[in-house]
Amino acid sequence: MRELAVFYCPKCGYYAYYQTSRHPQCPKCQAPGVMSMARIHYTEFMHMSCQERDEYLSQAILASNPSLLERLIAPHKKYNSRAVIAEMSTVIMNLDTENKILNDTVNWMHDTIWQLLREKRRAEQAQSAPAAAAQSASSQAAASREPHSTSQDKDDSEER
Repeated sequence: MRELAVFYCPKCGYYAYYQTSRHPQCPKCQAPGVMSMARIHYTEFMHMSCQERDEYLSQAILASNPSLLERLIAPHKKYNSRAVIAEMSTVIMNLDTENKILNDTVNWMHDTIWQLLREKRRAEQAQSAPAAAAQSASSQAAASREPHSTSQDKDDSEER
């Protein structure tokens, strides 16, 4: 007689004892695949408690199916606030640094624009100063050519 072996279903976790030559199908979930043989001796498995058996089979199922592990961990990853907080803290620090750089750039641009406007006004004033001096000189010359009018001349013109 052949020795018994422990077989488990990787889909539902059902386990049973079969002879090693058989390739059993899971009687519980009727999965189309073949049950997997546990990598432990039958007698060792029998000496384990129910909780130890469950843990052993859970580890074996998770090791053989990494996508299952990812599906089991997905809700934890999705709602893991510590990881989200750590990630968001990093993002916030990066955004603060970028914001400081942008604010410095805006301040530099503001100062440069005002400096250019002041220089433009000074240049306009420098160009208009000789023209204003020439205009005032010509208006003074024209005023000196005209006879000075008195209040009496104004009264005379109003009577006419």
